[in-house]
Amino acid sequence: MKKIFIITNFILLICTVFFSFSFSENLYPINDKAGGGYINKNGVVVLEQKYNFAERFVDNYAIVQGKNLKYGIIDKKGKVVVNFEFDNLDNLSENFVTYKKDNKYGYIDIMKNIKSGAVYDNIKKFKEGLAAVCIGERWGFINKEGKIVIEPKYYDVSNFSQGLAAISYSKHNTIGYINKKGLIVISFEDNALEPKEFCEGLAPVVKGTDTACSYINTKGKVVLDKIKIYPITAYCGNFVQGLTVIYIYNNNEVTTGFMDKKGKIKYALTFSLPKNLEKDEFCVFENFSSNMAQITIDYRTGYINDKFELVIPPIYEFARDFDGDLAYVKFEEKEGYINKKGQWVWTKPREGM
Repeated sequence: MKKIFIITNFILLICTVFFSFSFSENLYPINDKAGGGYINKNGVVVLEQKYNFAERFVDNYAIVQGKNLKYGIIDKKGKVVVNFEFDNLDNLSENFVTYKKDNKYGYIDIMKNIKSGAVYDNIKKFKEGLAAVCIGERWGFINKEGKIVIEPKYYDVSNFSQGLAAISYSKHNTIGYINKKGLIVISFEDNALEPKEFCEGLAPVVKGTDTACSYINTKGKVVLDKIKIYPITAYCGNFVQGLTVIYIYNNNEVTTGFMDKKGKIKYALTFSLPKNLEKDEFCVFENFSSNMAQITIDYRTGYINDKFELVIPPIYEFARDFDGDLAYVKFEEKEGYINKKGQWVWTKPREGM
């Protein structure tokens, strides 16, 4: 009896470990002449290429296009959880996805297999339990039961982030942030940005025709004042991994790199500003993603790590951010995924060559 108990528990442990590993492992979409499928971080095909097109996984689900040219959703086991019957699926988030029918939008609850009617003029993804919906020309919010919890009365809104959503009554004029009860808890007299989400406790704000941003915290207090950090210029990007991209202009030179939340430059390089570019068109660094950041020099992109070491030289004509262990790049006659050592793990002939 004791042996049976031990064996049973061992089997349950193995099943639990396998299940957890399978669903926590990052899978990456591949699309070539054979079809759409998925590989793991080692480049091994784990979901066969039986789809017409495969998109990236968000949490445990991915939008895929079937051979019938209709869209559905699969999980990381390859199980179909939303049938291939939709002309369009988008905004996969929090186990919900949006669809479009007859120029109207609705949503699908993946876990409960419940589909709403396509009754909205536009819709954004669910975030923190709420989704922004547009009725007529005004935005409000619904919950996951489809109930309108904040009436559609805004020109534009951001998604909720850290319990707050930015709102505007006209273009380029965010008036503040509301909480999930629809109450304005942070207000502005003059903020020329489109609604921006909070990220890592901070959100950018800018006045009038200024290009440089200050940053506020979730209480509405300015914690990084553009005047006090001058000559550093922050172009309203979010903080990611505690850093945001900054610039310092000095005649025909530009210094660019990363600033922390205290306004301290952590890493920077200086370049001559190309004559054919305006200041706000010059871009070398992107924000960090999976502890790696893109660096682009002379129209070629590589990557630095979170120690600001150049680990992959700038040789790629096209590059995306790292998503976990891999990034998608294009180089000469091929494209595909590289790892954090710059080694190819999956390639195909470059499209359009």
